[in-house]
Amino acid sequence: MTESQHHYCERKLKINSTSEAHPVSSFNLQQQELVKFLYSRVVGGLLITLFISAVASTLAYIELSIQGGENWVVGWFCLLCIILLARLQLHRLFTGLNKKTNFEHQKWHNRFFVGVLASGLVQGVGAALLMPYVTINVQIILHSLLLGMSAGAIAFLSTSLLIYNAYLVAIMLPVTLWMLSRQTLDGVLLGLIYLFMMTAISISVKRMNTLINDALYYRYDNQALVEDLRGLLESVSNSNKALEKISTTDELTGLSNYRAFRVGLEDVWRKNQESNMPVSLVKINVDYFHEYNAKYGFEMGDIILRDIARILSDEVTQPDQLIARLNGAEFALILPKLNCENAHLLVRRIFRTLESKQIEHEKSKADHYLTITVGLSCALVATGYSSRSLLSRADAALKLAGKKGMNRIEILKS
Repeated sequence: MTESQHHYCERKLKINSTSEAHPVSSFNLQQQELVKFLYSRVVGGLLITLFISAVASTLAYIELSIQGGENWVVGWFCLLCIILLARLQLHRLFTGLNKKTNFEHQKWHNRFFVGVLASGLVQGVGAALLMPYVTINVQIILHSLLLGMSAGAIAFLSTSLLIYNAYLVAIMLPVTLWMLSRQTLDGVLLGLIYLFMMTAISISVKRMNTLINDALYYRYDNQALVEDLRGLLESVSNSNKALEKISTTDELTGLSNYRAFRVGLEDVWRKNQESNMPVSLVKINVDYFHEYNAKYGFEMGDIILRDIARILSDEVTQPDQLIARLNGAEFALILPKLNCENAHLLVRRIFRTLESKQIEHEKSKADHYLTITVGLSCALVATGYSSRSLLSRADAALKLAGKKGMNRIEILKS
């Protein structure tokens, strides 16, 4: 990863640590993926290490048995097996994590690093201690095995440059130092070759590691950008829904407002065009509401309007029906699939509920208690008859009821 990318990832980490939408940054996701890669291949690496170490131990055992030092080889091999078993147990613990999508990647990386370093040191130091006691042919084989394991580890450890370099140094440096300490021409040449090989392999792995990290960086950074965009769009959508609700809702009663009423009435006509479906429209006005406010105060007037809204909501329960407060003390009901007779029965229930509450209204000329006046219009959704015609007849019915003394229902059919 380039330095600018690393800084950007760190910045994303700081931003996302305080955000509920993205608690895991693209940098964390990238590092977690690298650690998962290490652990996903650890079993194969351990088996290869065990096999090569067994071959080397067998050769060393045969060589040292002549000198009486075979027990040293057995002890070394047992120590290596203990380390490999510990690393296998670490792999099982990692596999058993409940939430591998979000874990402490640095902690598991460090544990893996310690395991690799321990096994590399046992192999490298063991080979360096063994070299003086074996023949040149066995030394050549051991050199080949060490170089092979160093190169082969690229496939298992290249996602972490730190871990790979630690393993490379641990397994090759002890033998390199032994060869240089001999102070012979062939030893110095071999030591220099080892140093050159270590440097060349490290440079190659660094390049490979950069490519892997860059690929993961763009993958998860793009993913984070997509998630940010999705979150932004969702936020905008929620804001639009909230604004739409505010623009279509009466603040005092929570019912639909006049705008929602007109849109709802047009929708009934548009969705059921030429269906001959019956529709009833009810307009309700609280009688002498201005006088009620003057007598009891605007706060009590607001309470009355909310009470009326609750009464209407208790009676109008179908999802395709709509209750709206139009203005002041005027309400409206849109009742699809309800003919005049059934709509009339519903309105009568509203009258009885309000009457049972016996809300005092001393200034009313219609009664001693709060009353309502209703205009009801009914029609079929058919060609030649519009929602505006239905609304006009409901207005006319309401005015007619008012002229006849209020506290009553007037019905005008199409």
